Amino acid sequence: MDFLKDLSIDKVRNLAEDTLNQVKPKTDVEARVYEVLSHKNWGASSTLMNEVARDTYDFDRFTVVSRLMWEAIETQRPAAWKIVFKGLTLLEHLVKNGSERCVDDARNHGHALRRLGQFNYYEGTIDRGLGVREKSKQLLDMLSDDERVREERQRARKLREKFGGKASTASSSGGGGDGRGGKQYAGYGNSDGGWDSGGGGGGGGMTWDENPA
Repeated sequence: MDFLKDLSIDKVRNLAEDTLNQVKPKTDVEARVYEVLSHKNWGASSTLMNEVARDTYDFDRFTVVSRLMWEAIETQRPAAWKIVFKGLTLLEHLVKNGSERCVDDARNHGHALRRLGQFNYYEGTIDRGLGVREKSKQLLDMLSDDERVREERQRARKLREKFGGKASTASSSGGGGDGRGGKQYAGYGNSDGGWDSGGGGGGGGMTWDENPA
């Protein structure tokens, strides 16, 4: 009975959304993103977040990840604040660990991030919107500084290499193609060869993973 007493229309709707996302047909990429963006009280594992980041090195998979992530971030239901916050957390992870197109994608949605500076939702006296407002500001601050973006991506790359990320991704996303049939991205001179790219390979321009001369 206590469970029923604590239920509200918003909570019921959140549970219904999670149930619908679990049962509807979806690709492996969609399944991973929906798991990251669930209404559960806990966040996604670093393993799952890294798998989604790896997906962004394929153009077709990137478009799926981006669409679902921004649908979550731009939801019109403040009661879904967990989804908004998790979407921002995923975006931050992709800017640091995903393909370089994730940086462009984030900057192209700067208007959406700025709007979240006014995000408000209270559960009783608890300000649930505070985390959303702070996370969106942190992202905007990072995205406004090219050098910081490069530093964050280099730091993340070193962590992946330290914990075996480079070795584990070389076979799945390295080289000129990974068997997924995606399109290659040419922005910032990025060859999009996977997590082991950057610093030496790629085209003629400077990438986010390179230090300026």
